[in-house]
Amino acid sequence: MNLSAIRDRARALSGIRLQTLRSDEQIDAVINEAYFEVISLAQWPFLRASAQVNVTSGTDSFTTPAAFSEVISATYSDEVGNTVRLMPTTVDEIDRLDDEDGEPAYYARVDDSEFLLWPTPNRNLTISLRGKQAVQSLSADSDSPVFDEQFHPILAYRTASRLLAEESDESGRAELYQGEANSFFLRMQQFYMRTSDVGMFVMGGRRRKTIDGR
Repeated sequence: MNLSAIRDRARALSGIRLQTLRSDEQIDAVINEAYFEVISLAQWPFLRASAQVNVTSGTDSFTTPAAFSEVISATYSDEVGNTVRLMPTTVDEIDRLDDEDGEPAYYARVDDSEFLLWPTPNRNLTISLRGKQAVQSLSADSDSPVFDEQFHPILAYRTASRLLAEESDESGRAELYQGEANSFFLRMQQFYMRTSDVGMFVMGGRRRKTIDGR
């Protein structure tokens, strides 16, 4: 399902079909909230990413590819072929160390994509990175979630439940759709994680925003 189909499904489930009640932009905002909540609730294997970055001698930093949202591990081969694992630290800690050239032992995040090395490499290196893929918001009607299509309805049920809760609907559908979303989430965890140790997530409402943001 793409964003357009998820939005249409959420409108049909909630009965909120008119743009005057909720614009497409407002519905899309709730869909994306649900999307990032699902993404944040587990260490999903489909988000695992790997890459290699080249660092030239005398350069004390590297930049991750745009697809990375975080670095989980960084390694390189020493001069005899042994794998060296860089240890994570902070920029403040590196700043306390003396400037030095040699075989890097630490790396520290500077910002979303830049990382500092210490000591500064005294030879060209290829650093192997393992991390997580960055997930972008669903913005165009043709955009689809990164997980398997069989689980896309979780976003429609999650959105419909939240919309109804915000409208103080008393039909019981908000709770019903919350249950449906939880069922999808459980199946999704079992599908990807291959474990029965799974949990629920809560569908609570949020403060409704008008078009002017108040």
